[in-house]
Amino acid sequence: MSARKNRKDLRMTAAEVIKHARAIEGVSQNKLAVLMSASQPLISAWECGKVTPGIDDIVAIEAALDVERGSLLMAIAYPNNDPNNEPLS
Repeated sequence: MSARKNRKDLRMTAAEVIKHARAIEGVSQNKLAVLMSASQPLISAWECGKVTPGIDDIVAIEAALDVERGSLLMAIAYPNNDPNNEPLS
């Protein structure tokens, strides 16, 4: 069995983590797009699992949502590591 996640699983995990983090912070897709200098359709595509965000995108989301550095990356890479499934500190 490979230690690497397949693209679809990674994309869906990222989608769930981003949407959850944004909801916890009470930030709309439009507001996150503005904070990141990105487009709202791109944010939507990430959250629907249509597009896999890059590491630099995840780091930018962490900065925009003012969450602990690396927390979203860890939640995506190791989704079952946190018993509460809470990527934010």
